[in-house]
Amino acid sequence: MLAPERGVGALWRRIVAFVIDGLVLCLAGILIGVPFFETLSSLGAWGSLVGFCLALPYFAILNSKIGNGQTLGKRLMHIKVVDRNGSTIPFWKSVARYVVLAVPYFLNGIRLPITRTPWAVFIMVSIIVFGVGGASLYLVVFNRHTRQGLHDLAAGSYVADADEDGALRIEPTWHFHWVILAAVLLIGFVATGVLSNKLAQWGTFPQLLEDVRVVEGIDGVQVAGVQDLNTRNFSSGGKKRTLVISVYWAGKSSIGLALWGRRLQNFKESWAEKQPVADSVARLIIEHDPTVKEHDSLKVVVIRGYDIGIAHAQISYFYEHTPAEWNTRLFGASPPDQQVPNEL
Repeated sequence: MLAPERGVGALWRRIVAFVIDGLVLCLAGILIGVPFFETLSSLGAWGSLVGFCLALPYFAILNSKIGNGQTLGKRLMHIKVVDRNGSTIPFWKSVARYVVLAVPYFLNGIRLPITRTPWAVFIMVSIIVFGVGGASLYLVVFNRHTRQGLHDLAAGSYVADADEDGALRIEPTWHFHWVILAAVLLIGFVATGVLSNKLAQWGTFPQLLEDVRVVEGIDGVQVAGVQDLNTRNFSSGGKKRTLVISVYWAGKSSIGLALWGRRLQNFKESWAEKQPVADSVARLIIEHDPTVKEHDSLKVVVIRGYDIGIAHAQISYFYEHTPAEWNTRLFGASPPDQQVPNEL
């Protein structure tokens, strides 16, 4: 009697297993983040490396022969990582599988300073995230014959039904998948390049980018972001234009861990501690951005926190005044005249 054919694990089981594994790692990340909030807050983009290293033993060990090819999520969903013959894979292949899968994940959404990061780095990150990560997601979802992402192809692995034994019957991958992937990625990168060039010359964007450059030059600022917002008051029918400067602050802080206590007094002390940071940001914006006086309000948001990929936490401090109020606070009356370069 012939042994029954062993099937590839159902897509919905893989999705549920990934969610369960994500929750397990998120809990671990939170338990680490609470006592080490200040340390992690100072890492900036390097926080993703911490998350990558924390998740590596979980996936690399459990998905290998050592863990019988099953993380906690896979065990609950009755699926496991095996090779074509149905055997669990060695540890080194499991490491390779994890790296190809995890690098795009941890690079996605990484906070890199716009004005201090070479464009080559942004391009490389985009290729890894959308090229490698996007291709893996596409193949797992649409390649119904094997459900192999690039991480599985790199390790020669499959995610199979754990309740069955023996080799897998694998049908050939439809070659047109690669044509579709290449076309989608090419269109995506060309469109991104065209939109970036258009955006760089559109409206107030050049001045907003200059604001980011100025703020990111402050010592202790990880990343800065600028928004020019127009909001409407529906009760009065009036409009309000606000320039919002968001700053991820990595400088020294003496009250960081107390944030987790959620006591009002601790928050007030920490808010007062970040006030000089907000003042420095507002001063530079007023001195370098001539359009700030056209706004009804200038809001500075100082953000203290971390993102390690598997968990994140942050607290934001808001400082908002009209441009005239900022002028009075910072300069006594009006800002000093902006310097005009001497003509040669």
